[in-house]
Amino acid sequence: MELLILVCSDTLQIEVDQMLEELKIAGYTHVPQAVGSGIGGGIRLNDEVWPGSNSLYMISANPQQTAEIKSRVRKYRTEPLREGMKLFTLPLIEVI
Repeated sequence: MELLILVCSDTLQIEVDQMLEELKIAGYTHVPQAVGSGIGGGIRLNDEVWPGSNSLYMISANPQQTAEIKSRVRKYRTEPLREGMKLFTLPLIEVI
């Protein structure tokens, strides 16, 4: 299994929530106002100088669900007009 970390513009929360529901993924944590900086996404600190924030999802899914999430994120990232979205994957060794 893998642990997926999905970071996206907070404007995409509804779409990501819908995706998780469609894929019947029950194991996730959502951090609705994550701030930081990234290549391609710029700085988002949710203040007057650096407005905006991100959403962060930590997702534990079975291999089939994981493959579908990866496929959807890859497809989304090829679209010309879009908000920021990145997916990071880590091996999930153990859940205690």
